[in-house]
Amino acid sequence: MQLKGIIMKNMLIEPKYQGIVFDLDGTLINSLADLIDSLNIVMEYYDLPPKTYEEGKKLIGRGLRNLVKRALPRKLSQIDSIVDEALQIMLDEYSKRRTNKTRPYENVQFLLDYMNNHEIPIGVCSNKEDLLANQIVRELFPNTAFELVLGQKEDEYRKPDPTPALKVAGALGLSPDQCLYLGDSVIDYQAAKNAGMLPVLCTWGYTKADQLMQFEDAIWIKNPIRAIDALKYGRDMYRIFQEDEKKVIRGEE
Repeated sequence: MQLKGIIMKNMLIEPKYQGIVFDLDGTLINSLADLIDSLNIVMEYYDLPPKTYEEGKKLIGRGLRNLVKRALPRKLSQIDSIVDEALQIMLDEYSKRRTNKTRPYENVQFLLDYMNNHEIPIGVCSNKEDLLANQIVRELFPNTAFELVLGQKEDEYRKPDPTPALKVAGALGLSPDQCLYLGDSVIDYQAAKNAGMLPVLCTWGYTKADQLMQFEDAIWIKNPIRAIDALKYGRDMYRIFQEDEKKVIRGEE
C-alpha cells in the first residue's frame, strides 16, 4: 500500500528530470559470480590462487582488461603480452557464462517497466565490452526498451570520462542536466559529475554504502523503486518525504 501511494503521488507531478542513464554491473544486474568464476579460470591458468566473490567486488568497475590486470600479481600485470593473453582467456570464459548466474537485482525490472510505461527514455553506460553489454541486456531484459546500450569499445574513452555518458544522453534526446545517472560506484559518481548529470548512487551494488555517502551532492537509494522519487524530485525527495537520507540508507528509519 505504501509503495502504491508513492507511485500514485509521483504520477501527479511533472518530473524534475527527464531520463535515466544506468550503469550495468552492480546497478541493474548482479554479475559478480559469473565475472569472478571466469576470472578464476584465468587465475588457474597462471597457477594463482582463486579470488573470492568478496575480493572480486573490489576489482570490478573499469572493464575486463583492468579486472584481469588488477587480479594478477604485479610482476605479471606489468607485462602487456601477459595481460593481453589473460584478457583473451577472460573474454572467452565470460562470453560462455555471461548469464549463467547473473540476474537483475530485485525491483529493477519494476523500475524499468515504469520508465517504459511512462515513456521516460533510458539508456545504459557501461565499462563492460560493448558486445557483451548488449548481449547481456538483451538476454536479461528482453522486453525493456533502451534507447542505447553503450559498452566499452577499443580505443574509446571509458568512465569516469564523461564522453560515454554524454553519448547516451544524446541518444535519449536530452541534455545532461535533464538526466539522472544511476550507478553503484565511485567511478559512476565521477562519471555523473563530469558529465553534468545528477548522481544517484545505489547501495545494493558492489560498493559499501559508507563509501558512497561521502558524496554529499549525490542521492543515495537502497531500492531501485526510489529512483522514481529521484526522477520526480531530485535531491528534494528527502525533504518532501521528511527523511534523514543517511539514516534511511543505513536502515535506521
